[in-house]
Amino acid sequence: MPGLSVIAEGWLLKISGRTDGDRVYWLVVGLAALALFVLPFGTGVFLPLAMLSLGGLALMVVRWRQLWCESWTRWALLLLMALWLPQLLALTVAVDFDRALRTALTYPLFAVAILPLLWVARHRDVATPLLYGVLALAVFWSLDGIFQFVTGANVLGYPYNGRRIDGLFHPNMRLGIVLAHFLPFVLEASRRLASFNRLAVLLPLIVIVAILLSGSRAAMVATLIVLFAYGLFLVGYYRLRMRTVSAFLSIFVLGIVVALWVSPETRDRLAVVSKASELSIEAIDEATAKRGTIWLASWRVAMDEPILGVGVRGVEPVAEARGYTDMAFAHIHLYFLDVLVSTGIVGLVAYLGVLLAILLALWQRARRSERDLLPLYVVGGVAIFVALNPVNVHWTIYSSYTTAVLWLVVALALAPLVRGEAAARQGRPAGQRPVSVS
Repeated sequence: MPGLSVIAEGWLLKISGRTDGDRVYWLVVGLAALALFVLPFGTGVFLPLAMLSLGGLALMVVRWRQLWCESWTRWALLLLMALWLPQLLALTVAVDFDRALRTALTYPLFAVAILPLLWVARHRDVATPLLYGVLALAVFWSLDGIFQFVTGANVLGYPYNGRRIDGLFHPNMRLGIVLAHFLPFVLEASRRLASFNRLAVLLPLIVIVAILLSGSRAAMVATLIVLFAYGLFLVGYYRLRMRTVSAFLSIFVLGIVVALWVSPETRDRLAVVSKASELSIEAIDEATAKRGTIWLASWRVAMDEPILGVGVRGVEPVAEARGYTDMAFAHIHLYFLDVLVSTGIVGLVAYLGVLLAILLALWQRARRSERDLLPLYVVGGVAIFVALNPVNVHWTIYSSYTTAVLWLVVALALAPLVRGEAAARQGRPAGQRPVSVS
């Protein structure tokens, strides 16, 4: 494609120091913003990420030493290897070799796509425009979904199905999960805006209401994790008095109560979850939309092939052939089990090990950081944990769309840290603009 070749050539010229820094900055930020903008439209997100991948590949060829020397870029690359190398090993035993090979060949491109953003972040503030962009998009997607709930159709005419809103993500039920993944950035952007206008603290409430109306229980759990962790941070960071904390809690609880009151479908979906306490497969199936049966069958396959698994996308035919289930399914909907059955103990240890190592590194840096950098570590840690939480029960960790969302989250989490630490080393504020990005 001519357009892609032009992007690759431009990147190679920039890396050699022969193009203008402003053009590269806006190219990278623009492509990242475009990827976020087209998330509701499914595979549309792959085009801007493909363009960024070309730049990332060029960087890996020409500037790989500098990439590896930057600590947070190195962590991103280690995370890629932890999720990707076990896939390559599992190809030797893959049941569905063609699908496993396609996944293994394309998977690293999503991670490579974030390298230009982290590279530019060494010298320029890429986080601020993207944070505010995420806030604007999340609020718009949420208002669109709420409008769909109230009127029966969203701004593009997509109908409300009477159970769960999907807004611009129609017909896919991805709205709640995507919003939950980006909620840490919504909260941080709102915190920054609140220094200019205190009403900005109410913007996350719009997003939370949309998550509730989306009916995704997995998204609701992720939202609770984000609100609890970020709320604790805010209380300590601003030394908030109990009266202030109570006022904020009252506003958010009131919004949640109203959302549940106007949506009996959401109330019913939450009520079903209580049946899981009966600890039977039937009860767990009812509480998790038949996932209990899928988990049991997948666990039995994993115990049969514990070292390298059965390869990515191979569990369903094996479970059916061995009589573990007669129900067709596309995804396991449980991240750690998905990794275990697909890439075995090798993949699970790598995945959990690097995730814990990144979170520990964030914790240690946060304890030693300056006050103005602390929010960056908190938001980054919360966002990465929510995106890679081993007990996530939505999607599959190996699907293309999940991978696109995951690495966009990682990029937004790490880019401010790259920038903040680089600025701290050079003794200037994190938002100050340097002369060049070469």
